Amino acid sequence: MLVDESGKVALGKTLSSPADGYQSGFFGAIEAAADKHGLSAEQVYGRLNSISHGSTVATNIVAERAGARIGLITTRGFEDTVRIMRGMGRATGEPPENLLRVAQTSKPEPLVSLEHIRGVTERVDCDGEVVVALNEIEVQNAAQALIAAGVEAIAIAFLWSVRNATHEHRAREIVRDLATELFTPELFITISSDISKAVGEYERFVATLINAYVGPVTSNYLHTVQDRLKEVGFAGDLHVMQCHGGMVPLESSVDRPVLTIGSGPVGGLMGCARVADQVGKRDLIASDMGGTTFDVGIVKDAEPLTAEDTLVGKFRYRVPAIEVTSIGAGGSSIAWADRHGGGLRVGPLSAGSRPGPACYGRGGQEPTVTDADLVLGYIDAEVIFGTGRGAFTPSRDLAEQAIRERIAEPLGLSLHDAALGIVEVTNAKMANLLGNGIIGRGFDPRDFALMSYGGAGPLHAVGYAATLGIDTIVVPGEVASVWSAFGISQADIRYQHESAAVFIEPFSPDDLEQALGELEATARAAISERENVLRFESRRYARMQFQGQIHELEWRLPDGPLTDEQIATSCRDFVTMYGQRYGEAALLPGAQLQITGLRVETVMPRGSAQLDRYQLRQATAWEKGTRQVWFTLGEGPFDARAFNGEAMPAGHVVHGPAVIDLDVTGIVLPPGSSCERRATGDFVVTLNGA
Repeated sequence: MLVDESGKVALGKTLSSPADGYQSGFFGAIEAAADKHGLSAEQVYGRLNSISHGSTVATNIVAERAGARIGLITTRGFEDTVRIMRGMGRATGEPPENLLRVAQTSKPEPLVSLEHIRGVTERVDCDGEVVVALNEIEVQNAAQALIAAGVEAIAIAFLWSVRNATHEHRAREIVRDLATELFTPELFITISSDISKAVGEYERFVATLINAYVGPVTSNYLHTVQDRLKEVGFAGDLHVMQCHGGMVPLESSVDRPVLTIGSGPVGGLMGCARVADQVGKRDLIASDMGGTTFDVGIVKDAEPLTAEDTLVGKFRYRVPAIEVTSIGAGGSSIAWADRHGGGLRVGPLSAGSRPGPACYGRGGQEPTVTDADLVLGYIDAEVIFGTGRGAFTPSRDLAEQAIRERIAEPLGLSLHDAALGIVEVTNAKMANLLGNGIIGRGFDPRDFALMSYGGAGPLHAVGYAATLGIDTIVVPGEVASVWSAFGISQADIRYQHESAAVFIEPFSPDDLEQALGELEATARAAISERENVLRFESRRYARMQFQGQIHELEWRLPDGPLTDEQIATSCRDFVTMYGQRYGEAALLPGAQLQITGLRVETVMPRGSAQLDRYQLRQATAWEKGTRQVWFTLGEGPFDARAFNGEAMPAGHVVHGPAVIDLDVTGIVLPPGSSCERRATGDFVVTLNGA
């Protein structure tokens, strides 16, 4: 997504490939978007003053189990913490249908092998007091053994380092000095107190291990991108998107790549928050259906909700993050006939972008959701996927062949009923995720508008919104297919500073102010070192829970000096939100509130002062005639009107049955629905029957 000085936007989208370290996707997309601005590659790199990058490299490494060989140095006696997991370790990350099959599930293969875990003598108590001094000789011996074993990264995680990190800092110094002596200065070293300040050694240890696991590859990728950008003439700032909703400079990101996991979907939520007032609805459900996953988040009063913890695969950890929930339901999700159960299944396996859906003509044999969309007429058979040299037109014949051979014939269905079945199963999975995420948090989905984006999202939005009674869907213009990139382009620079804490109700304003003041002093010092800025905002957060309960919620504290009245109001609001989230039965009468952590976020606002997302192509006819589109099982096609969305004038309303084709996506309007294009460029769909 390119944004010029006037606020005009242009998108570029290309296929990325892990074979070249994802370089083709990064540079290909920039150059494709430059072409939309009428700029050559040389011109665009020379004129760019800032690049904001949402990297999926770390996410892919964990998903594919392709990370570094790592070692762990921990407190003696706690070597098995990450292997034992929590009590729900087997069920963590499993789809709903597996939750009652505990005996058939298993714990994940640990990120660090048992022979690469070393315990050393040290102990800090829960108040931060040193009980047993760090045995530096044991640290040196442990590091020497791990380096000799060929590890590429070492994680250091000690018990209660969230209260006192002195031992971890000293251990890092010892390991770093040894690595230099042994001519392995490239060894990636990470300590838990730099990654997570959350109480709970399992979640903190996991976050540290993931950081070490993805660190070498991610660091190399980011530095390679930076070096190549210099070669092609880019002299601006390169920032990396973080899972907490902000950006940091590259040099601040390479040491903490775990914070890039999930940053792409988070970018979409930040984009929704950015345009909430333009949309006219400050309560939004953000839904991103891309090629592999369907990601959902909630924007409440124009602010994305924060996550209690983060789940990647079967690993749960805790770092500052915006809440995003995902399932394997994307355009490339593979549909298959369950020969044992006799039903139709979709996902979680994906064809990815290479070989991709069968219709891509790149060797994929399995039918996918995209193939079904093409067969049903949701996607124009003459559409061009991608831009630049990688652009291509999908093959409807290949899509029909895959669905007929793999789904229709085994299940005794017609071709179009099989394709509709794929779509309906996918829509049901997405509606279920939305319902669990919204209703499960005490919200009524009918009070929200649905923002639908991603390459496949608008094609299916009506299907999964209608199930929940949502009557308004917003598709953010023709940039919907790259909406996460738009959100990243408008994200602020944000630094996070956390501390574990123990405050019991009634809370003392003076005690809280002292603890927050120390964090703010650290934040100001960090800013002066990293950024030459004069203007920044400071935001305060507290992580609270009821004593005796395990659930925690983060709460925004008022700006400025705290008063007893402000604290009392915050506590009442917290109790209300807790009851909405976990049910009234979770509110223990007489139970005291407890603050378990504090966080200060320093924000340097960025983004365009003005945005022009309405890119009307006036020279192009916007009415395209009709094409056959299938909506209902067992029924024939409609001769639905088709429109070119990029040329659709503001204020015009289209009534279903119809299809609005957009760049790399489209909006499907069944009978009983309508769509208006707003002056902002957004397409607002109304479901009259909802």
